[in-house]
Amino acid sequence: MSRTLTLVAAGTLLAMGTAAQAQSWGVYIGQGPGYDRYRGGWRDDDRMIRSVCSGQRADKLERRLMHELDEGEIAPRQARRIHDAIDRLEDRQRHECDEGDWRSVRDIAYRYDQVGQWIENEAHGRNSEW
Repeated sequence: MSRTLTLVAAGTLLAMGTAAQAQSWGVYIGQGPGYDRYRGGWRDDDRMIRSVCSGQRADKLERRLMHELDEGEIAPRQARRIHDAIDRLEDRQRHECDEGDWRSVRDIAYRYDQVGQWIENEAHGRNSEW
């Protein structure tokens, strides 16, 4: 019985630690702590705000960039330029999300779309003008 209680206690502590870790990453999807912080008055843009402020948009672009680089579709020098642009947007994203400036977050989402197009253009041999 004592061993079962020890396992249950350890599992509970592990689950609590995992939840705290996920919150410290700033990933807030759905309900719960932090979610209302990103809602503001932009009801139609909730999904966009959450994807930008959680870091999902930047992460998705970086994974796509690495895939194209691994496939040899993008030159390393150009990939570095794109990666630097994503990093700059991430820095701006953290600041604007912390400030709650949803208009700027919307602009950042638009810029992430442009970077996605830039990756697409570079990977498929089209000139980009970003």
